Amino acid sequence: MIRLILADDEPIIIKGLRKLIDWESFGMEIIGHAYDGNELMELIEELSPDLVISDISMPHRTGIDIIKEIKQRGLPVNVIFISAYQEFSYARDAVAFGAIDYLVKPVVKQQLESVLDKAISLITEHNEEQKRKGKLQLLERKSRHEEMQEALIRLTEGSLSPGTKSFQETEAQLLGPLYTAMIVEVERQKENSNRWTDKENKLIEFAIGNVLQETITETDIGYAFMKGKQHVIIASHKEKDETIMLAEDTQSKIETFLKLKVSVALSRPVSDLMKLAEAFREAEHAMEMKYFVGLNRVLRYVPPAQPHSFDKELYDLQWDVIRRMTGKPWLEVEVALGVWLATIKRETYGNRPLAVSTCFSSVSFIIQELAKSGVRLSERALDKGELQQRLDSFETFDTMGTEITGVFEKTYLEMDGDSGNKEKIVLAKIKQFIDEHYSEEITLESMASMAFMNPYYFSSFFKKHTKQNFKQYVTEVRMKHATDMLSLTDLMVYEIAEKVGYNNARHFSDMFKKTYGKLPNDYRQDAKKI
Repeated sequence: MIRLILADDEPIIIKGLRKLIDWESFGMEIIGHAYDGNELMELIEELSPDLVISDISMPHRTGIDIIKEIKQRGLPVNVIFISAYQEFSYARDAVAFGAIDYLVKPVVKQQLESVLDKAISLITEHNEEQKRKGKLQLLERKSRHEEMQEALIRLTEGSLSPGTKSFQETEAQLLGPLYTAMIVEVERQKENSNRWTDKENKLIEFAIGNVLQETITETDIGYAFMKGKQHVIIASHKEKDETIMLAEDTQSKIETFLKLKVSVALSRPVSDLMKLAEAFREAEHAMEMKYFVGLNRVLRYVPPAQPHSFDKELYDLQWDVIRRMTGKPWLEVEVALGVWLATIKRETYGNRPLAVSTCFSSVSFIIQELAKSGVRLSERALDKGELQQRLDSFETFDTMGTEITGVFEKTYLEMDGDSGNKEKIVLAKIKQFIDEHYSEEITLESMASMAFMNPYYFSSFFKKHTKQNFKQYVTEVRMKHATDMLSLTDLMVYEIAEKVGYNNARHFSDMFKKTYGKLPNDYRQDAKKI
């Protein structure tokens, strides 16, 4: 509909014009009327009409004053004047200033309809021209955006030469003197992302892109674009810390307008566009840090620490978990798991693949040792393929740690609820103690006490599960450690005897010969020949 305002200082004229023709059939809507020049100008400013039909001789402001101001301010308003016979020359002047036409009072219906047809034709032509211009401008903006996006992608990949036209145009667009690469990533919580269709994902991508265009590109703060499936910002700024506020503002606007949580990762500022490839890698690394620090954060790049081996510490912590799993209350197991997980997180900080692989190998080791001790475990607990897939699916280390703790709690409860497992746990605890304290005095009575059994029952229990008597088992453990020392060290025989729990070297030699058929020194000589 064409929006129309009627103006005349005589209300009866306006009333007559309203009734003279069927305005709706001309595709017109009367949106207001005015009784003097000032009121008419106020309505034009307030209602933005397409067409004004006005008396040329109005109080306060004449028609000439009105049309001059319309043209001076570039308002898209067409004007038809109504004049008395004696105002002919005045009306012709108005046409010269841009009025569509003029009508002589009293207004005749056929003449009004003819002038309205002319007005409709001009307005329609103008609107079509504006649409064409709009489409051309849109295409030009799209083309410029695509060219800029391509140049920035190449800069972030390090493949754009400073001598090219693309580089020079980008440099003119981003004045600097500092540049920061930023990545915006929507938090795809498992419960949400699994429900999002491809269409919804594209809508989310489009919506975030619009917010970034309005926040970054259209305000000349920098440039926002897509690189693959990543939302990337190259911010152009003067002060080093400006981008932190920009990242927080971006995050806040996306959450406010789209109800989506995002993380924003920032590189360190660089002073040369040719260093944007390095800056982009820093932003990618900063984004990886959300795995360790949590979701919905502004993440600044921090140079990674130099890696170092913590194998011995990890090995000890794993065995602490195993010991507590087989002989301590769950609360103590949970404490050991917490220390173990915190150590892995600390030592792999900043390297997600290393964190996942370390947890996988560590969990596998603990499960394997529990199985070796005779504990019956579920098929799922023993399925390494499923375990690796599960550990790799978590968005943060802490959620992975919670899952791991839950797996061990379930395993612990299954062990605790199985009478066969209970006996195996007791036996594993006794074997573990012997293996760790073989150099000390170990008696049947002390081990029976540890198992809360009387010595006679414990002796029978031990033989039932190991197929050998207790004393024989202790001797085998000691002799095994003795062979290792004879083969790998230069310790004297009496020193080895003391280290494996024998106060008398002669007695040790007799037991060694009884076990291996040769004296310790002979065993050492034969071992050196191999």
